[in-house]
Amino acid sequence: MNSPLGGYALRAVTPETSISVDRSRCVRHRCTKNACTGCIEACPAGAVSWGAGGLRIDPVACRQCLNCLAACPTAALSLAELSLPRLLNDLARQARPVLGCQLRPDTDAHARMPCLGRLADPELMVLCVLVFSDGLTVNLSACSACVNAPVLAGIEAAHRRLDELVPGHAIRLVRTREELDFEPPALSRRELFALFRDRSARSAMSMVARLHGDAPRQAYGDKQVPPVRAMLLNALEETDPAKRQLIAARLFGRIEFTDDCVRADRCIGVCPTGAIAPAKSDDGSPSFNSDFCVSCGSCQMFCRNGGVRLSKEQAMDAGGAPSREQAIC
Repeated sequence: MNSPLGGYALRAVTPETSISVDRSRCVRHRCTKNACTGCIEACPAGAVSWGAGGLRIDPVACRQCLNCLAACPTAALSLAELSLPRLLNDLARQARPVLGCQLRPDTDAHARMPCLGRLADPELMVLCVLVFSDGLTVNLSACSACVNAPVLAGIEAAHRRLDELVPGHAIRLVRTREELDFEPPALSRRELFALFRDRSARSAMSMVARLHGDAPRQAYGDKQVPPVRAMLLNALEETDPAKRQLIAARLFGRIEFTDDCVRADRCIGVCPTGAIAPAKSDDGSPSFNSDFCVSCGSCQMFCRNGGVRLSKEQAMDAGGAPSREQAIC
């Protein structure tokens, strides 16, 4: 059991929570019939709630574990200080990169997240596999003693899914200092040039250069693919077609238009990512692009006629439980 003092100590070294909510991205704000509770259930501190004013994050209770970011399928929650493209770029400069946590600067790492709880997102885990094909080590050696220790379960679950999604992956979770193989970053010009001659670092840098950067903030009605999905799609363009098909089938959403579809286009309007588009013919069903679908369920809930539904063939994880996207909506 974590001592309450641990929470006070954590807040003493971190700023008041800067996790923000973009209501235009939140499926519950966009569709009143969508009762998504993913971020609420993911928060181990009970800092996320839904009330008369909509989604709220309690800045006193929030520990910035980033589990809510990992659980949100549409990236409605964000942390300004966390730039995934910059983080990946910093890691890609290392031959054997190690990812650590900002809350424990005494641990070894080449780059750090505000909290490693963000890795509970299976899509982000897969992105790391594709970028760091020669390996990435995640330093969890101090996590069990942290007030944010509950995030470990989500990180480990996402990591286990990699065995199904990308067999033979090279993402390694290290839980003790003794397991860690850490090389300090190169400092001299000669060492830096030697580093860039290393095949693994060069390959990772090339991949990061092709990834989608931070998506700009858009108006309420605009469609936007979540940044992690956008980067993942770009990374998959460089991937073996068979591997891409497996990953897409397991991670990306699928919907079906039933015989009750009257082509009222309500599903098109409520879809936050643009996965559903107008029909290509006057008598056809709306177009659907699974690459953009995050399985939020809003289209199904918003349709008055039952004309659209999430596919019954949605991917299941190795334990037989619904995928993250199915479970939260």
